[in-house]
Amino acid sequence: MKKTFGISVLSAMLILGQPIMAYANTTDSKIVNFDDIGSIMAQQNLQVGINQNDRLDSNVGLSLLKKNIRDMKNRIDDIASERSDLSGASDTPLIIALGAEKRALLDNIKILERNLEDMPTSVTSTDFAASLSDDTQTRLAEGAFIAHNKLALAASDISIGITTIQDQLVIMQLREKLGVVSHTSVDDLQTKLTDMQTKLSSTKLQQDASTRQLKDLLNDQDDSLEIGSIPYTNDGLIGTDEDVDLKKALENSYTINLQKEKIVILTSTLARAEKDHGLSSDEYKHANYDLSNANIVLSQQKDKLNSDYASLKDDIDKKVGNLRLEEQKLEDKKVALSEAQLKMSLGLITRLDLDSAMADYQLQEDTVKTNQIDLFTAKNGFYWFLKGMPSTT
Repeated sequence: MKKTFGISVLSAMLILGQPIMAYANTTDSKIVNFDDIGSIMAQQNLQVGINQNDRLDSNVGLSLLKKNIRDMKNRIDDIASERSDLSGASDTPLIIALGAEKRALLDNIKILERNLEDMPTSVTSTDFAASLSDDTQTRLAEGAFIAHNKLALAASDISIGITTIQDQLVIMQLREKLGVVSHTSVDDLQTKLTDMQTKLSSTKLQQDASTRQLKDLLNDQDDSLEIGSIPYTNDGLIGTDEDVDLKKALENSYTINLQKEKIVILTSTLARAEKDHGLSSDEYKHANYDLSNANIVLSQQKDKLNSDYASLKDDIDKKVGNLRLEEQKLEDKKVALSEAQLKMSLGLITRLDLDSAMADYQLQEDTVKTNQIDLFTAKNGFYWFLKGMPSTT
C-alpha cells in the first residue's frame, strides 16, 4: 500500500493583487507538494534504490578484499607448516610446488594490498557518484513539477485567448451578415481561433508529458498522486554573505570533490610508478602528466564555481525585478478592470469591452504567477548550487 505524505502549506499567490493562503487537507491526502518531493524520492525512486545498492556493494567489495588477503596469508602459514614436515629426497617435488604456491600467493597479496590501499578512495567515489545521482533524480522531479505548473498557466492563458476570439467571432459573423465586414476577415479570425486551439492541445500534451515524468520519478505506479502548486514567498533576498556561500558550495561541490578523489588516486599512481619503474621511466612521466592535468582541471572547476555563483545571483536579481514590474502592471490592470466595471454599470461600454478588460487582467495575473515560478526556480537552483550540484545556468 502506498504511503501518505505530510502536506506542506501552500505559499501565498497573488490574486487580485492580494496574497491569500491555501491549505491542503492533510488527512489521507494524496496531493504532492514541492516540499514532499525529496522524501518521496528517497523512499520510492527506483534509481535511488539502485544507487543505495551500489553503495552497499562497494562496502561488500572492501570486506571481500580484506577476507581474500587474510585467507592467502593463512595459506602461507599453512605452507610453512607443511614444509617443516618435509625433508627427504622424495619430498623435493612437493617442496618445490609449495614454494611456487607461496611465491604466487605473495605476488597476489601484493596486488590485493595495493587494491586495498585504493579501496577507501573507490568507496568514497562510489558514494559521491551515488549521491550525485540521487540529487539529480530529485532535481529532475522538481523540474517536472515546475514544468507541470508553468504549462498549466500557459494553457490558462491560451484558453482565455480562445474565449476572447470566440466572442469576437460571434460579433464578426453578425457584422458579416450586415455587410459591414468581409467574409475574408471572418475566415482570418476563424483561422486564428483554430491555431489557438491547436496550441492549447499541444500545451496540454506537454503538461501531460511533465506529469508522466514526475509520476515515473516518484514511482507512482497506481497513478494516485495529485500534483500540488508551486510555493512562493515574496522575498527576493538570498545568499547575503558571498564568502560563506562560496565556502559552502566549494565544500559540497560534487564535481570538485570527485576531482579531488581523482587526484588522490593519481598521486598514488605516481608514487607507485616511481617505486616500480623509477623517475626517468615512461610510466612515471605519464603518471606525472596525468596528475598535473588533474590539478589544472581542479583549478578550472574552482574558477567556474565562482563565476556560476555570480551568474546565479544576477539571474535572481533580474527575476526579482521582472516580477516587481509585472506586479505593478497587474495593479494597473486591476484599476482598468474596476473602471470598466463602473462604465458597464453606467451603460458606457458593451459587455464585450468588459470581457476584454477582464481577460487582460486574467492574462496579467497569470504573467505574475509565471514570473513567481521563474523566481522560485532560480532561487531553488541557487540552493542546489550551495548543496554541491553543478549550476544549470
